[in-house]
Amino acid sequence: MVLYKRKEFTRLAPPANITDSTDVFVMRGTNEVFTEYEKYLRRHRKFTDAVNGKSGLNYWDALESETKSKADIEDVFPLPLKEPILRKVQFSTISRIDDLVSYIFDEFKKDYFPGEAVIALLPPDGEQIPGMIREKAKFPMIRGPDGTVQRPAFSRYFVRLGDVSDKEALLDETHVRRDRKVFTKQNLRAFLKNSLQREAWIGAPWLVKEHLAIRHRLPMEIPGHLLQDAKLLLNKHQLLQMRPPKGRRSAKSEEIARQQQELARIQQQHPGATQQQLQQYQHQALASRVDPKPPMPPPIRYPIEDLDLPPKHNGSSRPQLKFFTEEQHEYVMSGRRISFEDISMDAMGLLLEVWNTLNVQCEVYVIDSFTFDDFVDAMRYTEIDPPCQLLEEVHCAVLTQLVDKSGKLLVAKGMLDMVADVEEPASDGLIESEVSTPQPDVPARSTRSRLSHVDPAFDNPRTPTGEKQHRAAEMLGERSWKARLASRDFLNGGWQVVLVGLLHQLSLNAAFKQRCDTILAELAPMDLPPSQETALHQYAKLSVDLRISALQMITILSITTAAIKEFLEACSEDMTDVRKRKIEHQREKKACTEEFQIKDREYKIMLPQNMAESPKLDSVEPASVDGEGDDTLETNGAGSSDPDEEVPPNGRSLRRASDRKRKRDEETARREKERADKAEAAKNKQSKEFKKVCREREELRARIEEAEAKIEECDSDLREANVQRTKMLGKDRFCNRYYWFERNGMPFAGLPRSSTADYGYANGRLWVQGPEEMEADGFINLAPEEQKAYRARFGISTLERRKQEEGATSLRDAHEWAYIDDPDRLDNLIGWLDDRGEREKKLRRELSDWHETIARYMEALKSFREAEATKKVEAEEEQATRVSTRHRAHEGETAAQDRCLKWTNSMALEEMGHLHSRPEKKPSIKVRARQAKGVAAVVSRSTGKPVTRQGTKYDFK
Repeated sequence: MVLYKRKEFTRLAPPANITDSTDVFVMRGTNEVFTEYEKYLRRHRKFTDAVNGKSGLNYWDALESETKSKADIEDVFPLPLKEPILRKVQFSTISRIDDLVSYIFDEFKKDYFPGEAVIALLPPDGEQIPGMIREKAKFPMIRGPDGTVQRPAFSRYFVRLGDVSDKEALLDETHVRRDRKVFTKQNLRAFLKNSLQREAWIGAPWLVKEHLAIRHRLPMEIPGHLLQDAKLLLNKHQLLQMRPPKGRRSAKSEEIARQQQELARIQQQHPGATQQQLQQYQHQALASRVDPKPPMPPPIRYPIEDLDLPPKHNGSSRPQLKFFTEEQHEYVMSGRRISFEDISMDAMGLLLEVWNTLNVQCEVYVIDSFTFDDFVDAMRYTEIDPPCQLLEEVHCAVLTQLVDKSGKLLVAKGMLDMVADVEEPASDGLIESEVSTPQPDVPARSTRSRLSHVDPAFDNPRTPTGEKQHRAAEMLGERSWKARLASRDFLNGGWQVVLVGLLHQLSLNAAFKQRCDTILAELAPMDLPPSQETALHQYAKLSVDLRISALQMITILSITTAAIKEFLEACSEDMTDVRKRKIEHQREKKACTEEFQIKDREYKIMLPQNMAESPKLDSVEPASVDGEGDDTLETNGAGSSDPDEEVPPNGRSLRRASDRKRKRDEETARREKERADKAEAAKNKQSKEFKKVCREREELRARIEEAEAKIEECDSDLREANVQRTKMLGKDRFCNRYYWFERNGMPFAGLPRSSTADYGYANGRLWVQGPEEMEADGFINLAPEEQKAYRARFGISTLERRKQEEGATSLRDAHEWAYIDDPDRLDNLIGWLDDRGEREKKLRRELSDWHETIARYMEALKSFREAEATKKVEAEEEQATRVSTRHRAHEGETAAQDRCLKWTNSMALEEMGHLHSRPEKKPSIKVRARQAKGVAAVVSRSTGKPVTRQGTKYDFK
């Protein structure tokens, strides 16, 4: 707001007694009127830019300078810093703006926030790399029982380095800094002056401007003790306390007398002391006697650290979580004392990770979406015949991303060392065993069969002995896994052998060795021949945990390929285009809304004159006896109820009554016709204009609805194209993480053209992950001294509080997962969260925003389960009775078979013409001849193969 002489600008009232002949001077912009030119000039160039402080300007120049300064501040000042700084200065009572700037600068110069661009100083040499704060963990200060600080407050930051999304560093505030040109006192001062205001009385608090407070959700109601009336009452009370009562000495004179008595007493105790020593003794005595009152604690500014909130002793706890298997439930309820035979807790995170990756990036892998339940069933599937297409397609789709058909490795440069070729066999046919399985020296001309008969227990003095765990190298033979993968040799155990070779390759890396050796010991055991058939049958016997472990490792390799990178870049470009479209639709909606409001006002003004008249009921008037009244016997009740009784025989009187009634009716009809003709004439005069307004109003309403539908479609496209990273809904007070995996990167119910799209859901669960180790150590698993201080403060330790408030289904760490699939429990969870805490306030807001969608697909999952259970019961009844038609028998067989067998990779069939797990069929002789004669075939740009009849590829948004 433009200032006048550095004070709030107030327009002057126009001078009185201005006549038509008076010369006046009007100031442009303010429209102020002056009768004297000198006063006009004195006021003309006294305006000041309120943002940067430029003075000596006229009104328009000051306004233009202020607008430009505001735009510069918005561009320069970091966006992630705005909300926390404004929240800090709201209702601040620091009077001078310079002192406020210094205070805020010191508070925030070592504090960083998610989304802020920073410079990371990487140890040990302090290499400076630009990055961005992705996540922040704050650890509060710990005080001992005596009030001393045992551990100061500190923060740790996950910093995304450079433009590479998969490189991060965990740093503290000493290894992070901002660009020196961004967060300066000059920029901070300009930002605060542009954002704050206060009333013109001494001691008034700083207030964030209303539009900024609304945007950043800041409290706007001024606390009572900061209001002007409260300040005046406080000052008056202090003045009354300072006045001594009449007839008594003032407190000041009493204090002087007390000091003189104390000085005399000290002189007696220390007769030889100097004057300076006596004053020092007096000061020490007074300091020891004075018992200063503790200052009043400042009011709590919410939100605060969640565990700093006192526990609620009302018996409420978090809704009970569900576990994916009964075995997992028993494992948690028994204190984690049983072992797993089915899916272990550690495997749940890997299952969710792989399922989410393949569904989000399904277009790259050329694979249809599939539900999480079907995926788990497929990973459990143990039959060889019939094969499970979902199980095979998932593995083959991931493997084909690693090596192209020419045999070139496609993984990122940093991963090449992990999948580099094993040392090539010698020219004499020797195949070296793996590094962890040294073999004794053999003759140079020995063959592979000769080597296989060498006693592995033979003592080789030159190499360390070790027990061989598997026969993966022998199973590959002379054909490497890359050659097999390049030729897409997947049938009859082919992809299982490729998997064996790739895992054998990864086992050479220390990070993967233990996991790979455990899996290879099952797929290529020492007591079975190293053949493709062995790999096929051994994989069928492999446990779910080992299967998902192998699939997760090769999936991690596949996401480093150039295809995935290009897909992410394409999605980012699509999001930019969608945002532009959304802005256009929002502008169109705004313009239509403004026009609609104008037309709606016109419509309401014209509506009363153009309303249709209410329909009139036909009146049935009985015959009247005399002229005016209706005195028939039937009407007045004087007649007999007997139908045989006749009316009085006075026919003349009745005829006169009929004549008079007819005349009245004719007169009434004439008047009604005249009135109707006049109304119709007036109505016809206005109806054309009214109809035009109605038509334009409805057209605008339709355009607004169309724009809203397009905006909603853009929001859906943005959500599905946001594939960079799985977004977390938030964390609760005990740092459990909450995920709704359908939130971004995929349609809510899977791809609409998927073979299982009629299921109506994709995952349908709100998943809960236990706390990370770093967060648990900082917030929950405190040191004994910290736990003692926490107990002294709240009467309970953090571990006891967690057990009390989470109930029996508490998750120990980040390797444990559970879920909520009931809308009622979702409501209870939202009610359990406390929005006075920093973490739970954000989580509650996200859950509230997504509540309707999450509940809808939870209900879809519930309905599908009920339908499946009904089909299963009907199938069992039909099988028992064995009386059914052909159609019902087919339905029974379909319901009885494994659900995962119903899934088909229709995307691969449409785009490639074949499945990943089935080799591409060569065209027949007739087709080749027809193509050779010049018959054109529609070819896909990406694959170079003929496309389907639609002639298009699936368009993922």
